[in-house]
Amino acid sequence: MIQDFDQLLAHVATLPTRRVVVVNPSNAETFSAVVESRDRLNVEFDLVGDSELILRGLHDAGGNSGRFRIHDQKEIHAALQFSLSLVRSGEAAILMKGSLDTATMMKAVLAEENGLRTGRLLSDIFIMEYPNRTGNKFVMITDGGMTLAPDLSNKIELVKNAVEVAHALGNTNPKVAILSATEFVLPNLPSTLDAAALSKMNDRGQIRGCVVDGPLALDNALSPDAAEEKGIVSPVAGRAEILVAANIESANSLAKSTTYFANMRLAHVIVGARIPILIPSRADKGDAKLLSIAMGIVMSCAAS
Repeated sequence: MIQDFDQLLAHVATLPTRRVVVVNPSNAETFSAVVESRDRLNVEFDLVGDSELILRGLHDAGGNSGRFRIHDQKEIHAALQFSLSLVRSGEAAILMKGSLDTATMMKAVLAEENGLRTGRLLSDIFIMEYPNRTGNKFVMITDGGMTLAPDLSNKIELVKNAVEVAHALGNTNPKVAILSATEFVLPNLPSTLDAAALSKMNDRGQIRGCVVDGPLALDNALSPDAAEEKGIVSPVAGRAEILVAANIESANSLAKSTTYFANMRLAHVIVGARIPILIPSRADKGDAKLLSIAMGIVMSCAAS
């Protein structure tokens, strides 16, 4: 099982080569990640956008432009459509956002005519490295990027998508915590009702490949001491490896707090489409984009 980001990078370097298409790369952190990925991993790139800006960005990042396929598409919509054509044709296996709005890119991805939908819910899986834990340090948070207000049906898909990522990392039975503000089931707090239903569905074999429990508050999902203090007896409490938040606001804020309050390393990948999709924030550092590319490669190889 891959248990931290250094192990992830070492593993990805042994995988078959994958090609990533980057839509409208323009900032220094993106070029830094692309150049480092090309040097360290089995990955090739199509860079689609303003060719002059791309050449300058690669040069500033210390990259050899001859090692990349560069496609001059100065207008963002044209760059996006050209990138999608590379994915449809099978030339590229992973789609990555550069400097364009996430909503614009995902609207195109979800359009039926572009052929990337599979009938599954698309969700963003955020992965952090939790240093306070021995063994598997990965903790996943979902969904802070795609599903605005998931109902019970959506949350089933969120769990399944996150479990798919955990399995690709070699974690065959991840522990899933369904988060709320309390560990008690309260009739007037819908997130606790969803959590209870998901836990029972897991007990009955309707959700497989993982162990699900909830509702759990964040402290008793991650801290064995907190779970013990509150008398929670559960295989998940204090040991959660996947955190399913109640809505996009809480998932997004929780994920970003790991960076801005705790300076943790991070990656994220969208699953549920025909290919992995990477939507790193334009504010993400080069390391986060490098690790997201590595996750895209893992998911692409797991699907083949």
